[in-house]
Amino acid sequence: MTQSRDPGQPNGVEEIPPRATPSVDFHNLLTSAAEIQKLRDGCLEAGFVSVTNALPNAPATTQAMERADQFFALEDSDPKKLAVSVRQTGRRYGWTPLFNEPAYEPGTLAYVESFDFGRGGDNVWPELPGFREDMKACWDTVAGIGDRVLAALALAAGLDSHFFANKCASRELSTMRLLHYPANDAPVSANHVGISAHTDFECITLLVQDAPGLELRNRAGQWLDAPSDEGQVVVLLGDMIERWTNGYYRATGHRVRNSNEKRMSIVMFFAVDDSVKVAPLPDFTDADRPARYAAMSQKAHIAAEVSRAERNRDMQKE
Repeated sequence: MTQSRDPGQPNGVEEIPPRATPSVDFHNLLTSAAEIQKLRDGCLEAGFVSVTNALPNAPATTQAMERADQFFALEDSDPKKLAVSVRQTGRRYGWTPLFNEPAYEPGTLAYVESFDFGRGGDNVWPELPGFREDMKACWDTVAGIGDRVLAALALAAGLDSHFFANKCASRELSTMRLLHYPANDAPVSANHVGISAHTDFECITLLVQDAPGLELRNRAGQWLDAPSDEGQVVVLLGDMIERWTNGYYRATGHRVRNSNEKRMSIVMFFAVDDSVKVAPLPDFTDADRPARYAAMSQKAHIAAEVSRAERNRDMQKE
């Protein structure tokens, strides 16, 4: 993000305060003024929310998690993995091996491997039965949840319900990530992390995890454990929604601590269509609240932030 604010101190060993993540009910999200108010309060007071009852009868995320587990269980030298390696294919999407995640904070080493895919034609799929089909089903399920969340966030900010969803409709830059954090015996320190502290570059992020590990920074600067209960979807606010609202919504600082226990997550980043220039809306600017951000496209913002984080990572390897 072009703003220079720190999403939080490097991942350390301090105790996470035992506070609950604010939650909203998926089924009533667009029909209940009380749920809209809960969403607004959660975003403004904590900076994030979880959505309950979004996945009670949807096996798509469970099946996708099982397929991801099968894929990540392969040896790194397995031809099925190598065939979809971003290094081998040169594509935007595919498998990124352990320790190759960009370093969002200098001096950090990320104990995570990933498999990324999108809506477009740059995908490459491993030769595992049912993998592609189950991932597409997971994408459709989470995308449907995200569209409802985007509509509710717009209403909670006093905007037309379609504003954010329409600006993210093409999914051309949206990405789904399967993340595997293997068990390891690295020391617990500020340098050895699952993923270092950062904010996401897109509009919103939806996440499902199978074990604790994700930590969220609230508006008071405290790090809290994100819920990992089955059926809960964690919603993080991204840089673009902060830009549009001139800081009314703030992007959620988050990180993943390293652990001696295996952890997996499914993450979907809802990106703004690249034809859209994102700048503070008139509803959130006046003489007392001048615009804090210049207009920027989603692609340019992602490119700048990824480039910076990759330089951090590569310096660490030297």
